[in-house]
Amino acid sequence: MSKPRLVVLNVTCLDVLEQSASWLREIDDVEVVNDMSIVKSLAPENADRFIGGAAGLVLPSLWRSFPPAELMERHPSLKVLAIAANGYDWLDIRAATRQGIVVVNAPVREGIEVVADMCFGLMLSVARQIPQHDRAMREGSYERGVGVSLWRKTLGIIGLGNIGKAVARRARGFDMKILATTPRPDHTFAREHGIEIVPADELLQQSDFVSLHVRLNDSTANMIGHRELALMKPSAFLINTARQELVDEAALTRAVVDRTIAGCAMDDPPRDKQSPLLRLPNFVCAPHLGNRAVEGMVAVFRSAVEQAVTVLRGGRPSHVLNPEVYEEGATIQRKRQAQS
Repeated sequence: MSKPRLVVLNVTCLDVLEQSASWLREIDDVEVVNDMSIVKSLAPENADRFIGGAAGLVLPSLWRSFPPAELMERHPSLKVLAIAANGYDWLDIRAATRQGIVVVNAPVREGIEVVADMCFGLMLSVARQIPQHDRAMREGSYERGVGVSLWRKTLGIIGLGNIGKAVARRARGFDMKILATTPRPDHTFAREHGIEIVPADELLQQSDFVSLHVRLNDSTANMIGHRELALMKPSAFLINTARQELVDEAALTRAVVDRTIAGCAMDDPPRDKQSPLLRLPNFVCAPHLGNRAVEGMVAVFRSAVEQAVTVLRGGRPSHVLNPEVYEEGATIQRKRQAQS
């Protein structure tokens, strides 16, 4: 009997194959397919060829919305989709549930902490003008500008989930006053870390740094627009290590260009490749590096693979995003397998 195939389509995971080799060898009852050429070649017109017969996929791929609903329907062999990340807003989980496919993610501590590191890296970079001075020195200018300190400033955290909490813990080391707005406050954590839960408008008005840590959905898309940016202090900075789409790019561009806020740092480049933001000293961006620290990459990869393997062995993993599939999915899976 052939082993079930688990195909890794996540580039970040494939970048740490060498560091993951020892524990991957311990999996002897599932074939884990680690082929970068599959990921780079994957496209709507050839997806069936690459995943045909696969029992599971480790996501995401370079094709961000993969797999679409119609592809899930065509491949009854699929039993599990393992997201090697904390976020899952881009995947059609309802479609997976309809097909009896278990969906898991990997909210491991290491993956959370490296994103919080990145948040503070961006915060320090834009506040202390580090990239600006690095570029100037490379061009022969040693003129020094003037930045601002994080120490004892007010940090406003929008979204006090796992990553928001990790950012708050770091902020205490800078002796910052911490405000937060979040739909389901953890009041015990807030008390322990001196966090004041406030309405969003109050947070925007009072904070020196506003940091975004919410999931992207219909209610959060463009949640920071002209109105919200106008509420911020002229001396305040916006930090975004979450999804790019949380911020209205046109509104942000106007606010940073006109200096109605002091600046912005985000872990994504502007969608407009000719954006004037890219020419401004008070704007810092990175190509979504938040999760790209080796400790987080390895831990997230391992979590995604282990949970997928658990499903393929007939077990129930710890981070299931569609638990209803266990009530409804058994019948669905039997029907799908009969079709395969």
